[in-house]
Amino acid sequence: MDPIRVNTVIGVAPLPPRMASRGTDPETEERRLRLREGNDAIGTWLERLFDATAELVVFGIPVLISVVLFNSATLSARTIATATGFIVVAAAVMRGSLPVGSGWPGSSTRLSVARVVYFGTVLVAGIAVPGVVLGVAGAPLSALALALCVGAIGAAAFAPLVGLVGR
Repeated sequence: MDPIRVNTVIGVAPLPPRMASRGTDPETEERRLRLREGNDAIGTWLERLFDATAELVVFGIPVLISVVLFNSATLSARTIATATGFIVVAAAVMRGSLPVGSGWPGSSTRLSVARVVYFGTVLVAGIAVPGVVLGVAGAPLSALALALCVGAIGAAAFAPLVGLVGR
């Protein structure tokens, strides 16, 4: 039975035809469900940043949880700096703006295990290397800059290492 008739039979004021089903007309629903054909440069860059962030957070979760449990502002700041360097460079590699290796590697079970180990190692290196190189009394901004560089180098080295070792 037609939704407008049902509403009239029940005693409710009839809805206009375009609002009777889901609140909008079918053309609007199709536009909402359809994927965008293409993105501009900023949209593509944001997608790659999101992808790199998600990948680092998912595969680096053991180290990230450990940092939270230590409850140290220094470790947290170095982790954020390392993650920022990693994410920006990984997004550039994914987008093709930074040509290293054969591009960012795809997904596989074996590579997922390698990602957990590699991304965790990069995060731990980004936390530890500034402390070792600059010492405890080192300048905090220098430590953060060094952590940022460790993350960036770690991301840039990932694709060539995967290509070297094999997928």
